Amino acid sequence: MAWNIPPTAVASYLARMNTIFKKGPLAAISATTPIILLIAALMASVMAMSSLNAAVSDLSGVNAPKNNVRIMHNEDGTYTEFRRSPDERIIERRTYGDRPGGGGDRVLHMLIVYRKDAYGKLRSGIVYDGAGTKLYRIVYGYHKREGNLVAEDMFDARVKRTKTMTDPVTKKPYEQEYPVRYLRYRYDAQGRQMKPIVICLPAGKRAEELFGKEGSSHADPWGETNGRTANPNARPLR
Repeated sequence: MAWNIPPTAVASYLARMNTIFKKGPLAAISATTPIILLIAALMASVMAMSSLNAAVSDLSGVNAPKNNVRIMHNEDGTYTEFRRSPDERIIERRTYGDRPGGGGDRVLHMLIVYRKDAYGKLRSGIVYDGAGTKLYRIVYGYHKREGNLVAEDMFDARVKRTKTMTDPVTKKPYEQEYPVRYLRYRYDAQGRQMKPIVICLPAGKRAEELFGKEGSSHADPWGETNGRTANPNARPLR
């Protein structure tokens, strides 16, 4: 990371520090302490961003043009940025909100990365927290004959949760991973998608507590909206 600092600013800073050092070591320590703290804060910020980028290094190519970016404001005061790759097969969904206990500055709360196949169908997703820690992975399933989305399974990426099953042929037990949440999609007689059946398996917590108010299911802001925006309050990226 390169910082472009004007030469005049450097000369002014050196002259000021030369004057301070002439006054003695205590004055020098007092004057340089805020500068040291500022440098440390900047280094911590850069390291945090590097950590997040390293966690999702496979997305470094998602440098989308403006027509591939959507920003939506949510009712709870947060806002969500959707960004898709030029080939439209990778979609990032970043949710920003106020820093807890902070001074009103906005921070990244959640990042979800969706991947589509060559036919535009969702195949997988990965959920990260604001620090870049991988939380969940999502797998999508489709009807063999109709091709409609019928299943969305979310697995814990930090701990492999399994249950003992019995093989119907060999009758031997084996461990099978199970999702922490799964959705089953239904369709009416006209083929329109209805609200899915949602089952959240971890006991003692509601789905909103685990996955946030927005949830993690994919909502394509570039999908067909009959001439309307996906959110009436959406604003274009400047």
